[in-house]
Amino acid sequence: MNKALTSSMIALTGYMILIFYFSSLPGDIPPPGAEILDIPRTIMHVGEYAILGLLVNLVMIQRSSRISKSIVYSSVFSSLYGVTDEIHQFFVPTRCFDVYDICADTIGGMIGATFVVALFTLTKMQK
Repeated sequence: MNKALTSSMIALTGYMILIFYFSSLPGDIPPPGAEILDIPRTIMHVGEYAILGLLVNLVMIQRSSRISKSIVYSSVFSSLYGVTDEIHQFFVPTRCFDVYDICADTIGGMIGATFVVALFTLTKMQK
């Protein structure tokens, strides 16, 4: 395994652990209806999972030459991780399973995965 792939996998694993850790904290973070820096919770979920989709797709692209399929695989992976995160939250005191969060997570994963492909495409075009 090369250094870039190893670094990407470490970043992905660390970020997944960070998501799991914050999901383990009791209580809604932020509470329903509350906003952090005037950013609605749904947008926060999209952003959080856009980063996850980006990191997953970086690993996928480095492992395979099929960039077009990497968007699909990365989006599915991010979405499934969102589902497992919501299931996990069901067992955390004062947290709950929320289908809308899964939808936001899925959209975020797709955005992040697509962003990486667009970035790679633009980089190749400039060379």
